Amino acid sequence: MPCRLPFDGATSKEKSREDNALDREDKPSLGGRLQPLVAGVLAFALLLAGLWPISSWIRQRGLADLANRSGHVLTLVVETLHGELAKYKSTPFLLAHNPRMTRIVTGVASQEEVAAANAELSRLAQVTDASDIYLMNTTGTTIATSNFDLPRSFMGQNFSYRPYFIEAMKGRLGQYFALGTTSGERGYYFAHPIFEGRYVVGVAVVKIQVGKIEAAWRASDHEIMVVDDDGVVFLSSQPGWVMRTLAPLSDEVRARIAEHRRYDGHTLLGLDMDLGKAEAGIGTLVKLATPSPTPSAGETLAERAGRTVARAQPAKLPYLMQSRAMADAGWTVHIFARTAAVTRQTNTALALILATLTALGLAAFALYQRRRRVSERMQLQASINAELERRVAERTDALTRANLLLEEEVSERRRAERELRQTQSDLVQASKLAALGQMSAGLSHELNQPLAAIRSYAENARKFLARERFDTADANLGLIGDLTERMARIIRHLRTFARKEPTTVRPTLVARAIEDSLALLQRKISDAGAHVSLDIADHSMLAIAGEVRLQQVIVNLVCNALDAVKDGPMRNIDITAREEDGAIVIIVSDSGPGIAQEDLANVFDPFFTTKDVGEGLGLGLSISYGIVQQFGGEIVARNHNAGGAAFEIRLRSALTATETAA
Repeated sequence: MPCRLPFDGATSKEKSREDNALDREDKPSLGGRLQPLVAGVLAFALLLAGLWPISSWIRQRGLADLANRSGHVLTLVVETLHGELAKYKSTPFLLAHNPRMTRIVTGVASQEEVAAANAELSRLAQVTDASDIYLMNTTGTTIATSNFDLPRSFMGQNFSYRPYFIEAMKGRLGQYFALGTTSGERGYYFAHPIFEGRYVVGVAVVKIQVGKIEAAWRASDHEIMVVDDDGVVFLSSQPGWVMRTLAPLSDEVRARIAEHRRYDGHTLLGLDMDLGKAEAGIGTLVKLATPSPTPSAGETLAERAGRTVARAQPAKLPYLMQSRAMADAGWTVHIFARTAAVTRQTNTALALILATLTALGLAAFALYQRRRRVSERMQLQASINAELERRVAERTDALTRANLLLEEEVSERRRAERELRQTQSDLVQASKLAALGQMSAGLSHELNQPLAAIRSYAENARKFLARERFDTADANLGLIGDLTERMARIIRHLRTFARKEPTTVRPTLVARAIEDSLALLQRKISDAGAHVSLDIADHSMLAIAGEVRLQQVIVNLVCNALDAVKDGPMRNIDITAREEDGAIVIIVSDSGPGIAQEDLANVFDPFFTTKDVGEGLGLGLSISYGIVQQFGGEIVARNHNAGGAAFEIRLRSALTATETAA
């Protein structure tokens, strides 16, 4: 017992020295404490510096994708505008070549002829869906108009100040767009000179309303505007942008607009738009406010002030602007895609990256701290070191798995983006091939059968030649020639039907047009199980028409007949052609249920159809009606006594037309 006291004392001193050593180890020097802090600050600064180019790259990619999507929409809008204008471009040309219209503008026509011309122009405006059609003499005064019976009639109005009239009087096609001074409606004008000999004696004008296109634009995710060559917004998906300018107008431009009364009665205010950076190959970043609509001429100052107070400071929104010029119309189409989604996408990606890097930095810092503590106490705390290593390994493994999951998610998103872009490209290509596929699908069977037979005959001919059976081989080669001629006939019919025919009329063989139409529809007729009866009184009958367009009318009528008889017990279609009272009469009748009495007056109206949704747009009969009218003929629909519908086409006989001209 007495000898334990020194031993215990020594032990206590030893423990004290160890505790002091541990205290010294637990309290590193100031330099040791600052070194990790400086390294962390530098690492954080480098992280922030690296986030800027990453942010720019992510935003640039998002803007490129947005520009790609809005570019497709812009192309569709431009093509739609081109198509809308092209539908009416030939109408004043046809009127200008009508001798009756020449009599009207020269003033030699009677009041009865003027009244008849007014009625004809009114009917033509309804058929073509034009806003107004009118005739002017050389002074610019309206002589005949489709709106003669309306309060806003153009009759007697003088439009000599309009550029389209000035261009037409110079012998050229006049094109112009402006607000109507009488109607106050936005419209596009086509004007064609009316010649008598070499002199211009009047002008035929067609006005179309283009404002109805805006309704379809408002359903889009993009904002669209159409600007004239002076920078005035003429059409827009936002009513508040209409009659605004992209930039301040000079006094010279305002004077020219006032002289032509292009926007008569409207104050052309500027848009509150800030132009930003132009991104190469993408577009221009802008900030644009959406004010209330431009006041009209009849709006009082009190009404204008009240509307201004209600929306004095409209907010500016960020957009990506892309533009496309329509040189033939004098327009520039701008599309504005909202960039808020790109900004959110960029911020989300940056937040995700920052969170990931922060987690990795914290983990690295924690790992450093733990390893340092383990290294300092390795000899004294082996058990604690082992526990710490286990925990570090677990934490590292968790972080690794999290990193792998993040990489997989990024890869999955990139793959989804690639598939989306490929799908969009495939959809665009599929829409281009849809029209051709509808016709070629029915003819593929007709071509596959001869091809299989040709291959069989060719193989047999080789064997017969090897056996020196030349007669049999010659017979096989002859059959191959017949089959190739059959295929050539099928392709010739398709090529003839597909070609774009001039709009002029000429003597046309009625029998050949009917037979070629049936050849194109042979497969569809066979699939429907229908029986087509053909009765042509004289195969040499000639009608004043166009061969391809007459085929189109026959194809439309036969397709309608096939749809009518497809569910009936009797599937008969009768086609007759005969000459009657100096006219060529073609009748297409079927054994279907017929046309309801209340629908007979509407069957030729555009988009009128009794079919289920998705089976037709109701344009076939309307197009056929317009084609027959171009031929100078007429088409009527009725129900025949035996049941079913009958469509009768009456065309001028080429022989009668020649005798009349003589």
